[in-house]
Amino acid sequence: MILLLSNHGDVRSRFSNILKNNHFDITAVANLREWSQGFGLHLPSLIMVDVHEMFDAGEAVMAELQAEESLQNVCTVMIAEHCSLNNRIQYLQNGAIDCIPMGVDAMELVLKMKNLLSICPRNKFSIPMEQTEKERIISTIQKRMKENLNVEMLAKEMFMSRSSLQRACLRHFQLGPKEIITSYKIQHAVRMIEFGSNNVASLAYSVGYTNVNNFIAAFKRMMATTPKEYMKRRHAENQSIPTEMPLLVA
Repeated sequence: MILLLSNHGDVRSRFSNILKNNHFDITAVANLREWSQGFGLHLPSLIMVDVHEMFDAGEAVMAELQAEESLQNVCTVMIAEHCSLNNRIQYLQNGAIDCIPMGVDAMELVLKMKNLLSICPRNKFSIPMEQTEKERIISTIQKRMKENLNVEMLAKEMFMSRSSLQRACLRHFQLGPKEIITSYKIQHAVRMIEFGSNNVASLAYSVGYTNVNNFIAAFKRMMATTPKEYMKRRHAENQSIPTEMPLLVA
């Protein structure tokens, strides 16, 4: 997954639309806090940071990312108005792996992201790194997500007691294991809607709910709307936002 951090809705829309149209998994949010609160269970392979109106922001941004344990080994790319030689050197010195100009051509962006993802250590196609405890919890939920996963099953899969799992979840997520499982399932359902899913029952079963009403209730608790209403809203928003033609780069 690619994580895009930008305070500007037009930037999030443009880059997200280009990458989604070419089958990239991307989450676009305003800042790291929003990601942590709403999408922190999806660990990114690469982070794109919009710094085009943030002067001398590279060092501060990298320090903020490094402060988040789960993001310390994630590759970071800066999006800037102009990627001059001096700017690129500064961003590289601060730990970024590249700089992308704000007005980058769509095809160039797609090809560049494919190449960058191939060298990122947390990309699913690269050699796996040793996982942290937080990542082990997330990956276990991911692996068993289509099942009717409960806390007992998760603890057994993690080779932990229920109490140890409870402490670990509170330490890493400030949530209990039951809430984390539900949060991950609903987040994944939201992402499936973003990619065009429009059948509530199929969506519920795909994230491990055997009872559609329970899924609708959980979705509404987390998103303050029903899945059907969310689908309609996202469809209307996508209709109103001009997107570039899909490039369909293989």
